[in-house]
Amino acid sequence: MFLKNIEIFGFKSFADRVKIDFAPGISALLGPNGCGKSNVVDAIKWVLGEQASRSLRAERMEDVIFNGTEQRKALNVAEVTLTLSNDEGVLPMDMPEIAIKRRLYRSGESEYFVNNTPVKLRELRELFFDTGVGKSAYSIMEQGKIDQILSHKPEERRYIFEEAAGITKFKVKGAEAERKLSRTEENMRQVEGILGEVKRSYDSLKKQADKTEQYRRFREDIFELELKIQLLRLKGFLDDELSKEKQLKEKSGLRDSIKSEIDTINESLEENLDQVNTMESSLIENQKMLYGIDVEKGNLQNQQSIIQERRGELHRHLEYCKNREAQLQEQKAEFEASLKDKREVLEDLKGRHASIDRNILEFDERINSSQNTIRRNESEITRLEGQIAANEASVNDLQDQLRAITDDIVGQLDRKLEESAYSHGERMRIESAVRDRIDRIRIHVKGKLDLVGDLGSLSEIGERERTELVSSIRGGLNEALAGIDALQDEFKRYTETIPAFLDDFLAPEGTMTRKRNIDEQIESTRNSIAADKEQIGRLQQENRSLFSKIEEYRGTLQDLKISKAKVSAQITAAEDALALTEKEIRTTLASMEENQGDMEETGIKLASTEKRINELKERHSAILDEEKKLRKSLDELEKGISLRNRDALQKEKSLKDKMSQLAQTQSQVEKIQVDLSAVKTEIRNLFENFREKHSRELTEFEDRMYEIREDAKLLREKLGSAREQLRGLGHVNLMAPEEFAEVKERYDFLENQLQDLRKAREDLNAITKQIRTESRELFLSTYEKIKKNFHVTFRRLFGGGRGELKLTEPDQVLTSGIEIFAQPPGKRLENITLLSGGERSLTAVALLFATYMVRPSPFCILDEIDAALDENNVGRFVTMLMEFANSSQFIVITHNKKTVAGAQTLLGITMEESGISKIIAIRVDKGGSLDPVPEEVIEELDLDLEEEE
Repeated sequence: MFLKNIEIFGFKSFADRVKIDFAPGISALLGPNGCGKSNVVDAIKWVLGEQASRSLRAERMEDVIFNGTEQRKALNVAEVTLTLSNDEGVLPMDMPEIAIKRRLYRSGESEYFVNNTPVKLRELRELFFDTGVGKSAYSIMEQGKIDQILSHKPEERRYIFEEAAGITKFKVKGAEAERKLSRTEENMRQVEGILGEVKRSYDSLKKQADKTEQYRRFREDIFELELKIQLLRLKGFLDDELSKEKQLKEKSGLRDSIKSEIDTINESLEENLDQVNTMESSLIENQKMLYGIDVEKGNLQNQQSIIQERRGELHRHLEYCKNREAQLQEQKAEFEASLKDKREVLEDLKGRHASIDRNILEFDERINSSQNTIRRNESEITRLEGQIAANEASVNDLQDQLRAITDDIVGQLDRKLEESAYSHGERMRIESAVRDRIDRIRIHVKGKLDLVGDLGSLSEIGERERTELVSSIRGGLNEALAGIDALQDEFKRYTETIPAFLDDFLAPEGTMTRKRNIDEQIESTRNSIAADKEQIGRLQQENRSLFSKIEEYRGTLQDLKISKAKVSAQITAAEDALALTEKEIRTTLASMEENQGDMEETGIKLASTEKRINELKERHSAILDEEKKLRKSLDELEKGISLRNRDALQKEKSLKDKMSQLAQTQSQVEKIQVDLSAVKTEIRNLFENFREKHSRELTEFEDRMYEIREDAKLLREKLGSAREQLRGLGHVNLMAPEEFAEVKERYDFLENQLQDLRKAREDLNAITKQIRTESRELFLSTYEKIKKNFHVTFRRLFGGGRGELKLTEPDQVLTSGIEIFAQPPGKRLENITLLSGGERSLTAVALLFATYMVRPSPFCILDEIDAALDENNVGRFVTMLMEFANSSQFIVITHNKKTVAGAQTLLGITMEESGISKIIAIRVDKGGSLDPVPEEVIEELDLDLEEEE
């Protein structure tokens, strides 16, 4: 098994999803301090189930979630996935590859997965039992773990030996068995206490249940006797009911016959009465109509008088409307003349308004055009200033070249003099003269260059002064050129003795020729700078002129806007006056239309009035004819009513006789019904009383009613005797049988539970004893092997000396602490607490490798454990590390160059973005061998490595 890769997202400084692939052998994790190397170790510990936030260098567990930077927002989840190769079946899962995942939300919710299947933390930890892998196993070695190994408490070192011995799972199982045994004994005490209480209830309820069974037998006998007595009573009531129903049927038939005869007489009387009522209604209706005719005749006379008066009023109103029509026509003509004048004034004002708008638009365009020109000039000025700056930089570069050529001249002269065996004194004199001359030229040229630099910033001087300064500077530079030429005279004597090398200086491709070319380039560049600055001045002057014009245009534009506002106000006033006149015209037209309608309406009303007068005359004649007919009908109705009243008196006498017969028969029927009702009540009470007393229906037993042969008196005597026996039992707990059954069930259950607990206690004691025995044997065997190996690894790492392990309590192997004694070469044997920092680290490494010789962890992470080692110790450490790399995978976090050189895989971590860790370099030896990484590859990574001194 080995660690294939780790995928980190949102954990500490890993804001982006990062996947780190590991290879077998030794991998070195490199990077500057603070870039997140140790965060990788924390991520591995965290995904393996670490619950202590301080062990992860955090205050709270939520602090491991990426908390954001100035450029990045904080995340709400952290997730780490660890993928392990399980080809050899080290982990108890039949899968070639196992992915362990842990996810934490900022809300505090945490999740664990194995191959994307949710699991509990306990299940995850059990997966790695006795593999050397886990949050507290020796697969992760960091400075804090070394301190724990070398602490003052020998007991704190036991976990390494227990993990190597493979008894971690036994310890967990033993602790679990101890807890179960403790719970089992406690449960036994509780069950025994409860069983004692239940036994007392069991004995008492058994006696009560026997008595209750006897009581129930007596109750059943009493119920059977009472049932027979009630059934005999029911039979008597049912026979009486049948007799009464037969009598009721006969009397009810007679009563119904009399009722039929009465109904026939009543129908005849009602028909006669209906006819009389109809006639009386017609009589009353005719009387009302006759009265109505009298009233209508009076109304017709009043209406005729009113309509005559209304006709006169309509004639007068029609004359008034004709006069008003003439007045409205005159008023309309006056308003139309005024409307025409006001429209002419409004059109004139609108023309002036449009003219002002055109002027405003024109001046706006002029302002925009001037502003565009100013922007173009400013852009050109910016371009020219950039060009000037570039030219000035070019001048500076050329000056540097000039100084370099001058220095070159001196150097070449010096070499040529030496080659020509020129006398030392003469050479020193000439060299001094040349250097003095060159220094004066340099000072002179520097002053002129400073002046050229200031020239660009003196924007307030005029073009004339700037030109004069440029001419002055040019003269100074020419003087410097002449001074350089004078140097040639100093070397005339050299031309007589050494003409060859002077020819080299003066040749077309020689040093002096290159110097003159540079002088010409400086002169040309300075002329270009002067021309550009002159063009900037012209553009700035043009801009100032344009700014002045823009201000004039804006003044005129403001005046035009004021005039426009005044004309707009006049237009508004003219439009209001025009609208008012138009409104008056509309009002006049409406009045004319209203008057015309009034005239037409009056004519219509006048014609209607004439028509109404004729209709009233016709109606008066018709009413007189109708009155005559009604009086004749009244006489006929009064005669018919008198005849029908005499017939009704005879029928009422016959009805009275029949009603007397009906009353007598009804009395007989009601008496029979009362008797029958009493019988039914007795039957109903019998059923209800039986139901209330026995909670059962008597109808269930009706079939047995005709099977009873005993006499009722004998049954009552038996019933009295049974009741006396029942009273002799005294108080009875009717729920005792059920309660006894429940208690018995619980008693039996507790007895079985107690037997099961006793058996479980025996099994747990046997398991605990077996676990202790096996753990002791495994631990002692592993301890002796590690002890022997430690002596060997200690001598190899220290280059000699002696390392020993001792149990603090040999008789208590399963709890004893382990003392570590070390004797580095040249020192005496002493407790490790007295060792130096480097010796302590090397001792811890020796113990780690001694453990690996017994049970190697599939992979091991070493976090800067070589920090305190010197060069020789690092070399021995790396050598041994490479040996163990054949059987385990090592991931080393280090700053030591020699340790890195022993790795086959390099992983680089950096922070290109502040607070965000990133993998920047991965190199894996393609051949798969365990050869060290070449030196040049380490140099290429440049990841803050330290050389051991």
